[in-house]
Amino acid sequence: MDKLEKLKIALANSQCSSLIKYILPETIKFIGLMQPEGNLLEINQSPLHFSGLTSSEVIGCPLWEVPWWHKSKPTQAAIKTAVACAAAGESVDYEVEILGVGDRLLTFHFSIKPITNQQGKIIFLILQGENLPDPQTDGDELITSAFSLPHHSPEIAERQLSEQKLRENEHRYASLAQMSPVAIFRTDLSGNYLYVNERWCELAGRSAELSLGQEWRRAIHPDDLALVDQAWRRSVPDLQPLRCEFRFRHSPDKVVWAFCQAVAETQANGAVIGYIGTVIDLTEPQPTQQAIEESEARFRIMADTAPVMIWMSGMDKGCTFFNQGWLEFTGRTMIQELGNGWAEGVHPEDLERCINIYTTAFDARNSFVMEYRLRRFDGEYRWILDTGTPRFSRYGAFVGLIGSCIDISERKQIELSLQERTAELTYLNTILTQTTATLQKRNQELDQFAYVASHDLKAPLRAIANLSQWLEEDLNDQLPPENQQQLNLLRGRVRRMEGLINGLLKYSQIGRIHPDLSLVNVNELLQEVIDALAAPATFKIEVASKMPTLMTKRMLLQQVFTNLIENAIKYHSRLDGQVKISVQDQGSHYKFTIADDGPGIAPEYQQKVFTMFQTLTARDLQESTGIGLAIVKKIVETEGGTISLDSSLGIGSSFHFTWTK
Repeated sequence: MDKLEKLKIALANSQCSSLIKYILPETIKFIGLMQPEGNLLEINQSPLHFSGLTSSEVIGCPLWEVPWWHKSKPTQAAIKTAVACAAAGESVDYEVEILGVGDRLLTFHFSIKPITNQQGKIIFLILQGENLPDPQTDGDELITSAFSLPHHSPEIAERQLSEQKLRENEHRYASLAQMSPVAIFRTDLSGNYLYVNERWCELAGRSAELSLGQEWRRAIHPDDLALVDQAWRRSVPDLQPLRCEFRFRHSPDKVVWAFCQAVAETQANGAVIGYIGTVIDLTEPQPTQQAIEESEARFRIMADTAPVMIWMSGMDKGCTFFNQGWLEFTGRTMIQELGNGWAEGVHPEDLERCINIYTTAFDARNSFVMEYRLRRFDGEYRWILDTGTPRFSRYGAFVGLIGSCIDISERKQIELSLQERTAELTYLNTILTQTTATLQKRNQELDQFAYVASHDLKAPLRAIANLSQWLEEDLNDQLPPENQQQLNLLRGRVRRMEGLINGLLKYSQIGRIHPDLSLVNVNELLQEVIDALAAPATFKIEVASKMPTLMTKRMLLQQVFTNLIENAIKYHSRLDGQVKISVQDQGSHYKFTIADDGPGIAPEYQQKVFTMFQTLTARDLQESTGIGLAIVKKIVETEGGTISLDSSLGIGSSFHFTWTK
């Protein structure tokens, strides 16, 4: 260990350790590697030790946000500007203060230089720095200053020191701005220029005195003033960064293309007081002509081989490029299509809408998607899907739109067909609505008819039955047996007619009257039906165990069981007949079977029994309306089920019907 190091250690252990930075100034080397955007990739240990930081706290951070800088917005803005200049290809030198452990401040001289690859593209920035001794203050003065502070109040001393540092920072900021190869300006919130550096004056062709306030506007090309004002109006209300390209009217015979970007300037309390910006000369050498030509050649090859039509527009909204796909589709030349020539191929009915969408998106710097008809080389108009998006320069300035188009005529035809089908369905729905209304009206009329039939038709029948009964009672001793039989036959016909009317009423109501759903225990329901039918005591009816319980329309299911069981009893050939009722669970529904051991039904009549008014025995022998099974079939099918018959003569019949759960 040399003497200097030993002296440092000894002083560090003494009460005067706080004065080391004044009597033993160190030389601190600063070397770093950055991305072109300013994010640190590598840094040496010396500045980290000085500031009490670790590499993990600074690697990946933008250079101007690293915590070792003296906390000053102008300082951070100056560093950010220096990085931007280096990223644009300049070598930058500047001075700035670094904050160390114990609020120690040292002035550093820095340089930032770009590193390019073989193609001339900037891939890294090298940062180099070294602390500088203050030429105006030696060690004794610093020690005297340090020991003289207690003679004043701490508040006054702190304020004086802050004011001194502020003056030094502003002086260094002004020095950096004047030395910067990039034009720098400051404004207030109203857009009045408060400061411009020498480089700004060189680009604008005006002196600093003739550029302050609103005079800077005279340096902007008249055709670009609206563009600059628009960029300002978009940025200032929300304090967003400002970016735009414009032309300086340097002199009557010289125009300078420039790229401007600016950020809000704030005070220590966060209040915005204006904007700080930079202007880069775009007319200075950028990529080599060979590189530009190679890039354009690659773009044209890619565009011309793309399976879509591609176009590009410039700042004047006119199109500047069409790929081979577009030219082959339209059958026109590049010269014919440039500018607004492409619009000649747009269908007249679509042109105004197409132009409005395009110009609105262009003015707002937004993307768009639109459909229009474009004339093909053979004269046929084809539907085109056009997608456009903004283009920006490498500095972030808007330079126009670029878009791609595809032929969607087949898809459009399908859409039009679907629209036609939709229109047809709408029409059919209207007809259906009208038909439904008509049916509702007919149902109301049918209900009215049913009421009339129930009362007005049945009343005379009851009168006829009563008259025949009265005649038989009055002439009981005088009527021959033949006449008594005829009166009985008359009353049977009346009962048949009344049953027929009741059956027709029931049949007409099926599907129009919707009973409420209820939880039905089928076993209990069957017991009620069997009790109501009052079968002969010698007749045996068996109900299988485990009959289901389901949510259904009780009245309809009761009607089905009643008709089928009643028929099995009524048309049985013996008084000691047998009926068996069973059920099968078939997933979504139940299958019920009513089987008897009666005379059976011949095959030629098995489908006819479900027809209205169909009977298998003469009505003179057995009164029947022939409507019962028709009612059963209609109920079952209306409720989504099916009904069938298995029968053999002399063995019996089995009726099967399904009922949804």
